[in-house]
Amino acid sequence: MGYERHEEMVAPARDGAELWRTVLGFAIIAAVYIFGLVQFAALLASVDSARSLYDQFVYADTPLGVLLNLGSFVFMALGPILVCRFLHARPWQTLVGPSGQATWDFLLAVRAVAILTAVLWLLLPAPYALDRGLEAGLWVMLLPLTLPALFLQIAAEEILFRGYLQSQLAARFRSPLVWMILPSALFAAGHYVPDAYGGNAYLVVVFTFAFGVAAADLTARTGSLGAAMGLHFANNVVAVAIISFPGDFSGLALYLLPFGPDDPAVAGPIILTELAVLGVSWLAIRVALRV
Repeated sequence: MGYERHEEMVAPARDGAELWRTVLGFAIIAAVYIFGLVQFAALLASVDSARSLYDQFVYADTPLGVLLNLGSFVFMALGPILVCRFLHARPWQTLVGPSGQATWDFLLAVRAVAILTAVLWLLLPAPYALDRGLEAGLWVMLLPLTLPALFLQIAAEEILFRGYLQSQLAARFRSPLVWMILPSALFAAGHYVPDAYGGNAYLVVVFTFAFGVAAADLTARTGSLGAAMGLHFANNVVAVAIISFPGDFSGLALYLLPFGPDDPAVAGPIILTELAVLGVSWLAIRVALRV
């Protein structure tokens, strides 16, 4: 099966597919997101506490800090909803695709990646001892907050990059080199953080770009965001809630790696390994969904 079902995502965008409209829409979305973050951060900074909520939000090395950071992605989701309504005159739900199909694809994709991850962990145990992150009891107690917060984060990113940008560009340009590559490049650029990753920052960009292409392909093959969201959710649950690099964004992890994300000797090969796992995960989802 090719990209025939992509039309389900693209058709609602055709009436407002002018390039200037899409560029303006993306600019408005970015402005809404930045404005929301600034106001949210200012609110946190105004609250007195032993360790300011603002610091926890920025560094996300405590459970509350990560939850606040993930919650801020509501501003990223708000932008496309507003732009669809007032600039493109189409329902925001068209950014997700048919709700029943999206839900089913999401569940199948999460199950496929979860099974694959479990098999890989059994067959390829880590060659290093992991450090303890959260105490197990607290980690379990926080799951009812962790999982919805992670879902909010991945849903916001998918709605923006695969839902809005991909469908708008596909309605204007026939070639996947435009509607698949450009949103993936923007998605990857947003993950370039040399302060955190040091010399490994470019590898993170490569991985994120490849992730964007895989998510774009699944969206085009299935006609909804469900599969891409399932891949994204499963990936982030592992990276944020189960095994994380120490430091920034480690506050909800059950285990921590014994080295930082800027370690070129160890972290670099891990990121390249994750790239291979991404490819296998993409294939597992295609098999599970038969697309």
